[in-house]
Amino acid sequence: MFAFLDKDFIRKFSAIAIPVALMGLINFGVKSVDTLMLGLVGEIQLAGAAIANHLSFVFFVVGGAGIGNGCSVLIAQYWGAGDKARVRDIFVFMYRIILAVNIVFAALAFFAPHFVLGIITTDLYIIAEGVIYLRIMSVGYLAWGFTNVSTAALRSMGVVKVPVIMLVISLCISASLNWLLIFGNWGFPEMGIAGAAVATVIARFVELAIILVYILKFEKNLGLRVRHLFAKIKGVGTMFRRYSLPVLINEILWASSFFALNVIIGRIGREFVAANAIASLMFQFSGIIIFGFSAAAAVVVGNTIGAGRYDRARQIANGILVLSLIVGLLCFALIQIVRIPFVNFYELTDVTRIYALQLTNVFSITAVFTSVAIISLMGTLRGGGDSKFVMVADVIFIWLISVPLGALAGLVLNWPVWIVAAILRSEDLFKAIVVLLRVPGGKWLKDITTDSKSAKPGG
Repeated sequence: MFAFLDKDFIRKFSAIAIPVALMGLINFGVKSVDTLMLGLVGEIQLAGAAIANHLSFVFFVVGGAGIGNGCSVLIAQYWGAGDKARVRDIFVFMYRIILAVNIVFAALAFFAPHFVLGIITTDLYIIAEGVIYLRIMSVGYLAWGFTNVSTAALRSMGVVKVPVIMLVISLCISASLNWLLIFGNWGFPEMGIAGAAVATVIARFVELAIILVYILKFEKNLGLRVRHLFAKIKGVGTMFRRYSLPVLINEILWASSFFALNVIIGRIGREFVAANAIASLMFQFSGIIIFGFSAAAAVVVGNTIGAGRYDRARQIANGILVLSLIVGLLCFALIQIVRIPFVNFYELTDVTRIYALQLTNVFSITAVFTSVAIISLMGTLRGGGDSKFVMVADVIFIWLISVPLGALAGLVLNWPVWIVAAILRSEDLFKAIVVLLRVPGGKWLKDITTDSKSAKPGG
């Protein structure tokens, strides 16, 4: 069962999983600083930032997860095949797409925040706070998109130290500025929720500066320069439509479903919104391990297939499936251990506190299924070029099960909050079952590099 755990696998997998998990931990810190400090200000401010960040999450999923991971599917295999010129072409293509996405989301956040937030909740007090936060955050979108896709792409090349350093610096800046600007410490203006947004935006631009300096000045293997961004490239568009577009569509549909789920939560009440913000933060903390394994699985499987070692790729995939179950059980234990002191940290009403404890309990159980589903779907199968299957699985279980049943339970039947939360996260149970059937069969393995040999990379 664990025959694949030789020194070569452990070295390659750990070289990706540990830094990515560390990046996730630091990025979690950057994101949670707002929530933790605003939680000390009040529930309305906490809820306002939470619903505003739903659009930020959709932006991250479309850009970093959709475009970044979609292009990383290509990069991982071409990097494994040693085709650096083709990898550079994919980078250029990726940057051109994310530029358009950055502009669209920034415009939406700045010019139509009332419309966006009004879809999620009808609470005018929460909307008012969220509008302040979202308008300032819109500026940060112009930088954050480039950082997200660059980090995902570099990870497929095995470059993880630079993003870790970048996030450490970002965390220090974000935490310091949040403390100064939210509460007005050391003579700075007391800006409340606006201060939290300003701190995050400054941190995002620092991240972009660091990552671009590295790529354009110090990355020797890729050799990307400004002139390449305007050069003509061939063949990448076709590959993107075949292997990466399903990933992008998958992430857009998933992000849309996430937005729909939060609309359901927002319509139920302010206490559910605040409790979900806290519970989601707890789940994201445990998910650091899951997404670290997922990223490592995608890179290792993709590189192995690109190198033509198909039997080895299948062996690794089956082994990772077993590891994903172990990771899920660890996440369950982690949430159970820390959830009570974590919830008690916040200044909450009794109702919100009860909801938060119920939701963290539900999320600890679903973490087991999430681990199995995410690591194999977003990791193994995407790395193996099976992105269309992943897209179909997501669409079916989220849009045909979680969203409609969650809306029925929460908005029509008025079932208890913890039951609604369990239904909203039920898609991972079905995905886990599908994964257990798909991975051992081996039909997911597709060598992308053999499908485009006739397309010569550009300069």
